[in-house]
Amino acid sequence: MKIKLFLLMLLCLMVSGAIYFNPSRGRTLLGEKISQGPRLKIMTWNVGYADLYGDSKAHIEDMRKVASVILGEEPDVVALQELADTRQLNVLVSHLGGKYRAQLGSRGNTDRMVALLVKFQEAEFEDVPTDIGRRALAARFKLSEQSPEIIVISAHADAFSSHKRRVYTGNVVDWAQSHDGPVFIAGDFNFEINIDKQPSLFTDNAKNDSEAYSYLLRYFRDLGKRAGATAANDRRIDYIFGSNDRVNLWNARVLTGAVTGKMDHRPLVVEVSVV
Repeated sequence: MKIKLFLLMLLCLMVSGAIYFNPSRGRTLLGEKISQGPRLKIMTWNVGYADLYGDSKAHIEDMRKVASVILGEEPDVVALQELADTRQLNVLVSHLGGKYRAQLGSRGNTDRMVALLVKFQEAEFEDVPTDIGRRALAARFKLSEQSPEIIVISAHADAFSSHKRRVYTGNVVDWAQSHDGPVFIAGDFNFEINIDKQPSLFTDNAKNDSEAYSYLLRYFRDLGKRAGATAANDRRIDYIFGSNDRVNLWNARVLTGAVTGKMDHRPLVVEVSVV
């Protein structure tokens, strides 16, 4: 009798577990229960060339391939880095067939610019100033009339100075934190860190980059953390961060076959639900 009772209890536990963990109920990539919030798909892509090829800014002849990758993925927002001028962005927009509203960031003290492509035609854009003269670009929009205002920032930190990367990152984070609602920061941060290894803080680069990355993680989740390398030489220097308590991650991928010409970065794509 005791054996039958034990088997009955075991069967009940198995049935309960199957119901609870039923994949059709839906869970996020991190095992979180399904959220009823709207979905948002974000891509970030540095479309410039490797420094060893002379002019490392984006090349206008690559814009058709960049457009084909974007149209194949159909992200809601695309953060771009290393565009050279307005003409490049206009060519890209024409290849996209009017599906995105586009804005180029201010040049600041650098010879290359960030940009944003947003599917939501009512989106508003705003430059994000920093103390080092290099700017980021923000877009504000709503997924629906009932949803909160969302901000997505396209960012590009200095490739050669870890001190400038730390200052730039801190300024962008502080600007983002001054706004209500979900915020995403997407772009090329050039951090020289490996989050899977104990950081060495005996160099300025490691110290500054570790501090900058840690400051981001105070308020944001590293959504592409397990997606893989985004740049040449197995580096992960392109990131998408999302507000800690407002985002559920569904998918994160690096598009390894998307590069063209002498590009040294691969697009990073994340899909989230906003709560």
